[in-house]
Amino acid sequence: MMRGVRHTARVLRSFWMLNWLEELQYRGNFVASLLGTIFWLAMALLTVALYFRHTPELGGWDYWDVVVLLGVFNALAGVVESVLRPGIGNLPADVRSGKLDLVLVRPVDAQFYVSFRRLDVWRFADVVLGLALAGYALVHTGRIPSIERLITFLVTFGVAIAVVYSIWVTLMSLAFWFVAVENTSALFDAVFEAARYPVTAYPGALRFLFVYLIPIAWTTTIPASALTGRLEPSLALWALAVGIAALGASRLLWRVALRRYTSAGG
Repeated sequence: MMRGVRHTARVLRSFWMLNWLEELQYRGNFVASLLGTIFWLAMALLTVALYFRHTPELGGWDYWDVVVLLGVFNALAGVVESVLRPGIGNLPADVRSGKLDLVLVRPVDAQFYVSFRRLDVWRFADVVLGLALAGYALVHTGRIPSIERLITFLVTFGVAIAVVYSIWVTLMSLAFWFVAVENTSALFDAVFEAARYPVTAYPGALRFLFVYLIPIAWTTTIPASALTGRLEPSLALWALAVGIAALGASRLLWRVALRRYTSAGG
């Protein structure tokens, strides 16, 4: 088991170094990406400020609590843009062209390889900016989270990454049944936008949808609740169970889908 962990760590380190060296050739991308993220955050904050000009709370959340959630949302969006979109997001093209053949013959797990082979390293700045915004909002309110609360946030944020990753694996695995599914990433983007606001702000039917059917609530509302002290301990355990279940389901789907692959010559 330890040998497998060390092997995985070495492969991840290799992926990081290769992508880092490649991105160093285009350092202007970092400036453009950073400015784009700052502009997006400014516009999002402006939108939230406009909401709160007409109401004191949004789904039971005050302004600074929503800013914390917005920071968590931006950090998670940074994970999507830096890891998932350039990695597993290219799976449909590999299936259609037959390039997946080259992945399957490598001495590494195929799902792991296609998930982390490509990284947009500059977009990790989005994660840092999002967490910095959440931290600023907490400091502004004077509610410095305790060690226990920070640990709970790290666990629930890890669950959020697991849920979003599982959704991407599920959507991209449709390529094994259908010819072109690249546009499903646009479907994810449309649904993911709902995570920018607390799930309690939505009507009952949508709330049920985002908690049980499309588990968007577990991606931002739960981690932000952990930071702001809103999260009950039992919900943290439920979040962990949801993350494990999501990863297990996506892994099972991957194996089923892979059996349908007949290579470029099929």
